[in-house]
Amino acid sequence: MLVRPLIAILLIGLVAIASANSTIRSIVVRGNQEVSEAAILAAMRTKQGAPLVPEDLRRDEESIRRLGFFRAVSILTRQATETEVELFVEVSEFPLIKELRITGNTAISTEDLEKLILPIQELGKIWNSRNAAPIRDAIGGAYEKRGFFVQFSGEVEPDSQGDGTLLIRIVEPTVESITLTGLSRTKPETVKRIMRTKPGQAFSITDWRRDMEDLGVTYWFREIKPSREDGDTPGGFKLNLEFTEERTGIFNAGIALDPQSRLVGFLSYNDTNWQGLGQSTGLQLSQATAGGGPSAELAFGNRFYDSKNTQFSARVFSKVIYNFTGGNQFFGGGTTTEEEFNERRTGFTVSFNRPVGQNYRATVGLNARNARTINLRTSANNNNNFIQQDGDLVTLQVGAEYDTSRPAAEPFNGQNFSLLLEPGYSNITRVGGGVGGSQGLLGSNLFLRSTVEYRQYWSKDPARRMTRDNRMQTPEEVALLPRPVFAFRARYVNITGNVPFFEQSFVGGADSLRGYDNQRFWGNQSILATAEYRFPLQANFSLIGFADYGGAWGGYGNFSNFTQSSSPNLKLGYGAGLAFRVPGLGAIRIDFAFNQEGGSRTHFVFGAPF
Repeated sequence: MLVRPLIAILLIGLVAIASANSTIRSIVVRGNQEVSEAAILAAMRTKQGAPLVPEDLRRDEESIRRLGFFRAVSILTRQATETEVELFVEVSEFPLIKELRITGNTAISTEDLEKLILPIQELGKIWNSRNAAPIRDAIGGAYEKRGFFVQFSGEVEPDSQGDGTLLIRIVEPTVESITLTGLSRTKPETVKRIMRTKPGQAFSITDWRRDMEDLGVTYWFREIKPSREDGDTPGGFKLNLEFTEERTGIFNAGIALDPQSRLVGFLSYNDTNWQGLGQSTGLQLSQATAGGGPSAELAFGNRFYDSKNTQFSARVFSKVIYNFTGGNQFFGGGTTTEEEFNERRTGFTVSFNRPVGQNYRATVGLNARNARTINLRTSANNNNNFIQQDGDLVTLQVGAEYDTSRPAAEPFNGQNFSLLLEPGYSNITRVGGGVGGSQGLLGSNLFLRSTVEYRQYWSKDPARRMTRDNRMQTPEEVALLPRPVFAFRARYVNITGNVPFFEQSFVGGADSLRGYDNQRFWGNQSILATAEYRFPLQANFSLIGFADYGGAWGGYGNFSNFTQSSSPNLKLGYGAGLAFRVPGLGAIRIDFAFNQEGGSRTHFVFGAPF
């Protein structure tokens, strides 16, 4: 029973002894066409004329394989003489790669993937299996950069048919379904129009997070609970959104005091999600005791005007602008009703804003209005301390912007660069008061207002925390949390041509240079820079620190005690503010500002910050 095993062991021992006493007579490489014999021999520890070491032959086979050019490698020996052996290195090369065949990709184009692959594996060159890992890494990195998870079905390898085709099979994670619950007023189609994530498409965690951000800043919902689970197919996801809706429409009626301490009766209705379609509507009616007739304004906005996600907005108005010849926003002095200067402005605005590509948008709009002086009463000693410019005004708006800021409303990351050109036409029929000597304004005139603006936002994602059900927050849940934001804005305006007074560039007040009177500085040029740090104390309540620096120059001359400058004379304003959001009313902000001249002002504003 033990005879055969003993004989086998004896033979192996004899071969080993013989091998140990054998010398390599020659090494012959066979099967190579593209890879040089010298490259193969250089990878081997075994050399011609050296003693034969069987362990080295096994290492040499592995070293040749690691070159990456061969499907198979084997080293055979043949006894040439009692003391010499011949080695035959048999190799089977991979084919020359003539084309790439990429399958399974939808989120990234084949052309873009080829640009990543070809620098690693050139066409016309023999396939090197060592390139598989770098190709997978390059493709995976491209997907990850765009917020996608990606898997590979099978290896990145040549076609087994040997026709020189490199096969790259990609398995993209897909969105199997999106389930929306809790919606009663908002139409599901409205939510889906906002979302980038769509069923049947590749699942991007970046797009999914941005969907949460964009839905959150609509303020249509008190709470949004996102979740996802594995789907029924490999790489598939089922996405779920549970909503608690918020009131979006509000009706107001009452009596208030205007800036000149006169009683004004008002009636208003506003809705940011009219009929659950994501459209905004607004109606404002008012009547002051000073007379002049009622004021009315109707506004409408549609963020889903067409299938291209064009945003449409329109406003029509006929309202009375109440002024005093000595006490309006421009002029100091008395505030008696014997010195009134009131205007009725009637007109409309309409604009379209459409995305162009991924990060660009184009804007076109039209504004038209007529201004007519009513109830003009001035005292004998103050008959020039007002501005009268009756007539028509039409401006066209053409703009373009590059925008990577997110979310779309109230951004906290990214940047925005915009250029707006506004060619204008004025037909002034009557001038008086402080511009009574500007007879060049009468009749038809053309002007061009150009505005360049840059905005930048910086923030960090809030830290992920444990939830009440003792699990870690998901990335999409973190996207809904408030965070500190540093925001910067710089704007330059230049106006050429004969422009009416009220079409100049104004700086000062709540939306520009805080700490100064509203529209304190004016001119045909202006510059403004603003820096803000917004720190959330609660989800809808923030503390803000700010600094404004800017001014306007080169326009109409001085009026009353409001001196102007013919050259840049920039001013500083700074302070702190509170911002909060009231359901139905929207964003409200109170800024306590100081100026460099030792003065201060409190600014009360409706609307979100820039």
